[in-house]
Amino acid sequence: MAAIDKIYVDNRQQYVEFKEWCQKQPPFTDKYGTTVSLMRYVYDHPDDWNGGVVFCGPYYLDAYLIKHCPFDYIQRELQVNYGYWPQEKKNEAYECVKRKDETFFTWLTEDDFKIVDGVVTMPNLEKSDYEEIKDGELYATPYSNKEYEVGKHFRCIYHPLYKYNKPLKGKWFVDVKLPDDLGYMWYHDNHNTWDFCDDFVVCEWSSSTAFCNTIKSLKRQMIKWKLPVGTIVRATGRYVSETYEFIITK
Repeated sequence: MAAIDKIYVDNRQQYVEFKEWCQKQPPFTDKYGTTVSLMRYVYDHPDDWNGGVVFCGPYYLDAYLIKHCPFDYIQRELQVNYGYWPQEKKNEAYECVKRKDETFFTWLTEDDFKIVDGVVTMPNLEKSDYEEIKDGELYATPYSNKEYEVGKHFRCIYHPLYKYNKPLKGKWFVDVKLPDDLGYMWYHDNHNTWDFCDDFVVCEWSSSTAFCNTIKSLKRQMIKWKLPVGTIVRATGRYVSETYEFIITK
């Protein structure tokens, strides 16, 4: 369950209004068929609370807010989190660049702007994630649309000079490195799965690391995880010499 950032409001009135709207929304179904209420990700605050964090959810639910939430103060937060440049920000950037302010927008030059009918525009500004979400091009499903071949075998590509089944102390820490074009995965303990960062998975705990008691048990798990071909699976103990690496193959 990846989350890009929290959503903040200025006062209690905004919090109550947003919370009541969230309570009226339908349940959401994750990648594995688990349903959850939007309220799971809304912070619970006492009556005397008056501004701060109100929501922290995964990409898929942020996308729902972007497309459906009617409140400007929520949309402004999401625009910042997902890279959208409203007109006032373009105007601010243009004025900073014109007066050669070395504090803000230092990566821009006057060539990045064009005045069209008196309006400041940025012709070379890439389409933001916020706009892609609005157009249904990003986080439109609870699962990633990445295409890859699931590996059915593996081979060891590195092991310690002295092979250990169990680590000398504690458990093996397991992480995965995907082929460069596939990004990152998180481990979800309740499903015993590795899922892409933009997958929507309801869980109590997720991490970039899994754990196993023995290398034999890790070997049994690797195929169950359905990792992409070319993924490197690394198991490390608490000592420098305790490292195994496997590569997932066809």
